[in-house]
Amino acid sequence: MLITGIKSRPVYDELTPMQSGLRHVAAGQGSGGGPLVRLLGAMTPEQRAVTTVLYSVESFTGRNHLGEIGGYRTAALQVFPSNVEAVEGLDALLAGTTMGTRLYLAGSEGFIGTSMQVATRYGLNSDEVLREHAGSFVRRVWCAHCSHYTENVSRRVFECPGCGRHLVVRDHYSGRLAAFQGVKADGEVPGEMPDDEELDT
Repeated sequence: MLITGIKSRPVYDELTPMQSGLRHVAAGQGSGGGPLVRLLGAMTPEQRAVTTVLYSVESFTGRNHLGEIGGYRTAALQVFPSNVEAVEGLDALLAGTTMGTRLYLAGSEGFIGTSMQVATRYGLNSDEVLREHAGSFVRRVWCAHCSHYTENVSRRVFECPGCGRHLVVRDHYSGRLAAFQGVKADGEVPGEMPDDEELDT
């Protein structure tokens, strides 16, 4: 779904079992556990038997669905303390992927975006991946000056942890970078800063 006027923002799916899959990989974080629980409930026992679930308990909203996810019998459940480690786990898992694998992603925009970068490296096509956004639309921002990524940005102006510049967050989402772009806030007129408003997150 598209909830803002940002046309470059991805259009998300609703997770449902892909009948053509021979093997299923479901990765989620925080609030994304809700869609994973719904997905597992909609799968047949045979589909769950060939499903690996990866779940990060890191959550911007504080929601944790690990107990519900663990209630389903799957081929494997891998739990990670952070989103970064979950994406690394997905990378390691997909390195040994075979034809017929179907991928399901659920969680924050940043988690889905970085997971999609991994999936693309392993040649998973759009018809082999479903993505469902869950939770807050806090932004992942890439600094145009030092290439540092900052997670969970909710204000229009913030200080880049990488280079210390004050950045303004632009309303364009880059699928290649899996982030919004941040540029020097007073780049045009030194000392003149834009309003520090709350983002449409």
